[in-house]
Amino acid sequence: MQRAALEELGFGTREDALGFLKRLWNEMDTPCPICGSELELLHKGAKKDNCDWQCRECAKTFRTMHLLDEINERFA
Repeated sequence: MQRAALEELGFGTREDALGFLKRLWNEMDTPCPICGSELELLHKGAKKDNCDWQCRECAKTFRTMHLLDEINERFA
């Protein structure tokens, strides 16, 4: 799986990008912004962590902390 970059997700504003991250952190059903299929937690079980998500359809990993850094750099 390859890590998704902010530029390929197509968010036009900082608010859109942050809204996407907040949905993931709140573990709400969130579609993949690339292909539209449902995202799943990457870490399940003992290391349950809501910071990393995956899309099995397009084989992308969404590392929210990396995306947050990219948002802060791009929309600063």
